[in-house]
This record gives sequence, structure tokens and C-alpha cells, in this order.
Amino acid sequence: MDSLPPGPRLPRSTTSREPQYLVVTLLGDYWFGRNEQIPSAAIVALLAEFGITESGARQAIRRLHKRGLLVQQKSGRTTSYGVPKRVTESRSAGMRRVLRFGLDFTGWDGQWTVVTFSIPEAARDVRRLLRTRLRDLGFGLLTDGTWISPHDRVETAVELLDELAVRDGSVLRANLMPRPGHAFSAVDVFDLRDLERRYRDFITRHEPQIEHVLAGNVTPRDALVMRTEVMTEWLQFRSFDPNLPVELLPAGWPRSRAREVAFRIYDELGDAAEARFRQVLGAVDRDLAALASHHTSRDA
Repeated sequence: MDSLPPGPRLPRSTTSREPQYLVVTLLGDYWFGRNEQIPSAAIVALLAEFGITESGARQAIRRLHKRGLLVQQKSGRTTSYGVPKRVTESRSAGMRRVLRFGLDFTGWDGQWTVVTFSIPEAARDVRRLLRTRLRDLGFGLLTDGTWISPHDRVETAVELLDELAVRDGSVLRANLMPRPGHAFSAVDVFDLRDLERRYRDFITRHEPQIEHVLAGNVTPRDALVMRTEVMTEWLQFRSFDPNLPVELLPAGWPRSRAREVAFRIYDELGDAAEARFRQVLGAVDRDLAALASHHTSRDA
């Protein structure tokens, strides 16, 4: 998963209708790079499209403001919110990576980032946290105490060992040499079986929606909801896909097809979803509504 620069972390979504995540997603998709602030009433109305109550919406807004992910401005009785400049800058750096997620990783040089460590049983909580963080960074467990990634994550891994004060730990770049009778299995090291099942389930549920979308049977309101939910679910794959080079993946790996499904829906519904975003925002502030825009996979 792509890491953010130091600063407030974006909320992690466990559901496509988690209010805080929806606010960040909607502003990132239709209000990207804008300095103007949106009245809280409009944000509440946008979340209502997803079935979020007014109290739930306002609570989400307050929490995002408290965490530094929204800035606040008051004018008379109107309170408005926008995305802080530092967050916009970090999101600008990450937007292209987001839109490119799922493209095949080619041209690998065969080098691995290797993290080895030994942590005593008395510090098992640190060991458990280190393993969790390495897995979040896309490392796979090669042997007990040895984790590997095909990406150059040396700097990040060193920072992690230092952060957790792991004294008996090393980070290196190395080749993994084949041994007769001991074939390397990326499927086992990175638990690709469960990941493959998730991708195929995504395809099964969402591919039939494409025909419905292409037929023009989706209202602007439904377009806003469907587009946001499909992309939210698609981007959650970043949390557990190690993005292995194509030469390490099993034949018929379904990620490319899942990406095609996600972005066909995302791209096709862009205009209608933006129209609904403008309509909801325009009911509160017509001038602001004219500033909305949206992304497509062509921006990658």
C-alpha cells in the first residue's frame, strides 16, 4: 500500500459507506486541488446520498477536522470545510499512483528487499506489530524472521526497525538464488490464494453492472453512489496486494481483469456522478457547484 508523507493519516475504510472515508473520497474525486471550502450542509447532503444520517455526517466532519484532514471557516451562521493545503499536496503526489494501481509490474530487476530480525519472547508485542507493519508494506514471510518484497523499500524498512527500536534487525537488497528441489513459491510466501479469491469475487459481483451502465440505465444519483462504492472497494485491494512482478504471478492472474471492470464503471459513470455532485452542492451554493470536476483512468 502506498504510504503517505508524515502528517495526518487518511481513515482506513472497512466498508464503502464509512462516513469519514466517504468525505475524503468525495472531496478527492470531485473537489481535487480546490482551495474553496464547501458548506457543511452540502457535505451532509452528499453523505445522505449514501444513507448517512445528518448526525453521522456531522460527527464524521468534526472528527476529520479534529484530525487535521479538514480545515474550517465560519462566515456568519455558515460553517464551511475544505482540504488543507498539505493534504492536497500529498494527495496530488499519490493520485497518479492510485489511478495506476493494478497495472502489471514489469521490468523487475530480480532484486528483493530483505528484512531479517530476531526479537525475544519478552518483546512479543513488538514482534507482532513489526510483522503486521511489514505485511501492510507488502512484504511476504519467507522464513521465520525473514521477510521479502520485490520493491525497493529499504528506507521504509530501516525507518520501521528504528521506530520500533528493533536492535537485532537488518535490511538488505539481494537476489534469491534457486536451490535444486526447493522451488520458490510466491503463492505461499504472499498468500496469493486468498487474494485471487477476492479479485474473482469482485469480478463476479461487478462485471454484470457494466452492461447496465452502458445501457444508460443509471440515474445521476445512483451513478454517484455506484462509482464511489466500486472505486472504494477496488482501492482497498492496495491494502493486501503486494504488487508482485508478472513473472512471479500464477497464470491467469485476475487483477488486470478486475481493474478493467473497476475502471470501466468508474470512467463511464464519471459525467453523471459529477452532475449529481454539482446538483447536490448547487442546492446550497450554485457558484461553488460550477467548480466541481472528476478523474478518470486516462489521468493516470
